[in-house]
Amino acid sequence: MSNSPTCPHCGAELPETAQFCVECGRELPDAPTQVQLPNARVAQSVVGGTIKLASSGAIPPGLWTFDQPPGARDIVAVYAPLRAVVGGWSGLIDAGWQLTNQLPPHPGSTMPRFQFSATREWFPASGCGAGMRLVVTILAEAEAQEGRTRRGFRYRAHYDPPMQIENTRWQAERGAHALGLPLPEIQIMAPPRVIRISDIHETPQILPEPLAVGWAREGKLHEAFHLLGEKQLRTPAGRGLVLGSVASQGMIDRFLRRMQRRSYVRLLNPLRASWAEWTKLQPQITSQARDLGLALETDAVIEWWLDQQGHDGVVLEGVAERYQYPRIAIAFRRGQIVHVEGS
Repeated sequence: MSNSPTCPHCGAELPETAQFCVECGRELPDAPTQVQLPNARVAQSVVGGTIKLASSGAIPPGLWTFDQPPGARDIVAVYAPLRAVVGGWSGLIDAGWQLTNQLPPHPGSTMPRFQFSATREWFPASGCGAGMRLVVTILAEAEAQEGRTRRGFRYRAHYDPPMQIENTRWQAERGAHALGLPLPEIQIMAPPRVIRISDIHETPQILPEPLAVGWAREGKLHEAFHLLGEKQLRTPAGRGLVLGSVASQGMIDRFLRRMQRRSYVRLLNPLRASWAEWTKLQPQITSQARDLGLALETDAVIEWWLDQQGHDGVVLEGVAERYQYPRIAIAFRRGQIVHVEGS
């Protein structure tokens, strides 16, 4: 009688280090889903692929430094084009995914299924790996109410089945298929998810103005702001809260908004830039992300880059046309904000 573990969903026998069931594809209870890879300062989520135990030994694109390409015993990491949303990730057909198929409902369900695919490439460091690139097609699935179509899907960590690999092939630098090379194990990774607004349960403090001013002076921004919405927004810097600088307004606007609640924000190392400078910075961010195979279609790239640089917020000038305030601050946590009592 075998003592090997079995899948609690379908009963299939599992390797000792299994993270996902190879038969039914479902995630196993208590399986580790976070790994620490060398291209980000934060833990990253495994969302599908290899059934091997999640390991920091998985090699992301651009970091393989051996002359030969990875073999059957190696594990490589490929990033799916996912955008961080509250409670998980989303994938959209205008952000790296294609709607490829509609399937009948699961037994006992009336909800049709939609399949999506995305093609990603794993590649070695420059001049390494014999110049080979690994082309990977990833599958994802979502259900919809009868009669409705889908423009994408949502992935809830720890609840939804992992994404699957449809096919994998080696390709030479000039695009020719390379046959006969062994294929490595593949982990499908979500982009690095930096801790932001929706990932931590915080509420802004409420303090008398003298205390609020003193609290803010521990950071780099000492002026009063108006918070432009309590909910997490999609900002130029990724997920965040936007605050408009009171001092940057003209006298008329300041008078019209004099009754609006004042807030202060404490940022220790914000990125400061004009809108024009921020725009010029985007190619640099994109280039660095491309060198590590990150999903360029998603805000996660900007969040990753800001975290790598150690920035805990952003201050942008020249944005009156977009936000009605010439200067804004973007906070990444509610705990960075304090409201003035009675304002």
